[in-house]
Amino acid sequence: MQATVNGFRMNFAVEGPDSAPTVILHHPLATDLTIWDELTAALAPRYRVVRFDARGQGASEATKAPYAFDTLTADVVQLMDHLGLARVHYLGLSMGGMVGQHLGLTHPQRFASLTLCSTSSRIPDEAKPLWEERVKAAREKGMAAQVDLTLSRWLASASLQGKPALVARMRRYIEATPVEGYAGWCGAIRDLNVTERLKGIPLPTLVIVGAEDPSTPPAAAQVIHREIAGSELIEVPGVSHQLHVEDSATFNRHVLDFLSRQP
Repeated sequence: MQATVNGFRMNFAVEGPDSAPTVILHHPLATDLTIWDELTAALAPRYRVVRFDARGQGASEATKAPYAFDTLTADVVQLMDHLGLARVHYLGLSMGGMVGQHLGLTHPQRFASLTLCSTSSRIPDEAKPLWEERVKAAREKGMAAQVDLTLSRWLASASLQGKPALVARMRRYIEATPVEGYAGWCGAIRDLNVTERLKGIPLPTLVIVGAEDPSTPPAAAQVIHREIAGSELIEVPGVSHQLHVEDSATFNRHVLDFLSRQP
């Protein structure tokens, strides 16, 4: 389905019982809503699942960079308004987790819980040039130039060597990502810095991280867990940034357990 949301054309999907509690899923950078196929299949019997292609990703419109988290947060809220959703559970991975932190700070009344996966609350100053270099390379050489480095950070070595179908799937996501959308998100991520504000999030929160994630390592998850009062932290062994597809059974079990305990 598609609709004009917050000034751009958004692609989204809704599955599961209309009367069930709703979970919104926000995918990571350089993927699309199908990254949630495994989790959606696990959730849909008991939850209404809303997933969408973020601005500039997948089949959604790639508006001109730069992007800012105020806009990217409003994209989610306005999709909820479009669908008539007053209050939902939210799950986001990587950049989706960054949006989730902003949502918890600015619109807590709209959310029953947050699940923040493979994410960070701050990009250190020394890492900012890396994001600028990625944009430069993508604009000059196309998204194919991002594949090898991205895969090495997305998947643990065991997955890279032993799961060729998963590697091929991740490669397709990266190569299909619009350069303008990639650049827009990279700029927003580069400027992320909400650590000092996280104590203001009043929501039940689950933080999940892969033990082998070099992009948003366990130390970054521990910071979020420490700052959000009452949050839960799970570190999944043997997986990296895309832990939800590397070990979907473990990931899905933790998510379902957390959601089942929320009012």
